[in-house]
Amino acid sequence: MTENNVIYCGDCLEVMKKIPDESIDLIYLDPPFFSQKEYENFWIKDQVTSLRFSDKDWETLRSSINPNLLKEYEAIEKRWKGGHRGIYVYIAYMRERLEQCWRLLKKDGAIYLHCDWHAGHYLKMMMDEVFGYDNFRNEIAVRRIRKNVRERKEVKKLNVGYETIFFYAKSDNHFIKLPTRKEVKAERWHDFEASGYRTGMDYDLFGRKPKRGNHWRWTKERAEKSIKDGILRANPNTGKPQYLVPASTEVTLDTLWGDLISSSFKHGYPTEKNEVLLARIIEMSTNKGDLILDPFCGCGTAIASAQKLNRNFIGIDISRIACDVMKHRLENGIKVIGGETEVELRKMDPHDFARLVIVEMLNGTINPKKSGDMGIDGWIEFMTIPVQVKRWGHKVGRPEIDKFKTAIDRGKKTAGMVVAFEFSRDCYNEVERIKKEDKIEIKLKTVKEIFN
Repeated sequence: MTENNVIYCGDCLEVMKKIPDESIDLIYLDPPFFSQKEYENFWIKDQVTSLRFSDKDWETLRSSINPNLLKEYEAIEKRWKGGHRGIYVYIAYMRERLEQCWRLLKKDGAIYLHCDWHAGHYLKMMMDEVFGYDNFRNEIAVRRIRKNVRERKEVKKLNVGYETIFFYAKSDNHFIKLPTRKEVKAERWHDFEASGYRTGMDYDLFGRKPKRGNHWRWTKERAEKSIKDGILRANPNTGKPQYLVPASTEVTLDTLWGDLISSSFKHGYPTEKNEVLLARIIEMSTNKGDLILDPFCGCGTAIASAQKLNRNFIGIDISRIACDVMKHRLENGIKVIGGETEVELRKMDPHDFARLVIVEMLNGTINPKKSGDMGIDGWIEFMTIPVQVKRWGHKVGRPEIDKFKTAIDRGKKTAGMVVAFEFSRDCYNEVERIKKEDKIEIKLKTVKEIFN
């Protein structure tokens, strides 16, 4: 059983398995696009933190996929020439997670999957299998930022101008509130005839009948009343029936969302999405108090929008740094669950681990230098106490303490802290000797002490 209005750090497949059946009203997911890119950027708040993740090398995940599921896609893989082999590992990876999404959605729920040309057509075919072809509602095109610089006269292809959102419902019971955009229009007269035959809707009107196979838009009773009210007439020039469309300040949107862009740069996070986009989706498909799930949260745009719109949410991301970005972004003390077991911590990137310990757990400042940091990973107590973090698989020994003491001397400090999973006995003896002889106090903290 999971909690609502929290962020879970971990593989969304494993987290979703703990969520009850048919408990989610809306799922929005913005998974890796199979872009074959390495992402790196800097999140700047109180400190500079290098943030990187990969959308490459999906082939390395082959062994982690359900073998029965993977076998199905490997059979497809053999039939195609060329292309990137990892695409079928990627689709199998996504299918495992989308099958969980289907299980979690309420019968009147909906899912929006954000992707682009790299894998969109593969994902659409797979989603038809998982959610049902008849439950596909729309393919929404959202404008993306694109360069408009002509660098050479001839190129291999056009610039990509949009990203795709596949909208599926779980059943016929899901209805949306049509989104709108601002556009002032004066009142105008519109053709009263519509395509398609409807029984009883082909009555005489102003001496005319609709063309064969067409119908009038309203019932005869409503039409007669509208003539009296002055909102239905015969066109002065052609005699064709027309109805009056009132003046308006907004128009309804179709599947081409060119009035906004998909991306945002507000929080400096790679692949960050626009809050206006997420607010539109949330308001289309949910009501206040509904529960929204984002299995690939990133910097948390979906759950931040849900919070502002008085919806409940569950956010999941495998990156601890992403989860910490979300924690700072959201209000009301949202907590992060997971990502802190010894097994998970030992698997973390050393720099990410140092940042988690120093910034999140000790409320300190990270050293922006990843190399040449002179043995200092960060500082606590208003940058007066240097900290070194070791994510070693073995005990930290006396030599490391002596090196750290040299770094403290270089910075002209009188105290320091070393954080590690384990320390050797001579480590503690050396700390006592340094305190007595050099008047420098070095605290040794285990990871267990920090996280407990």
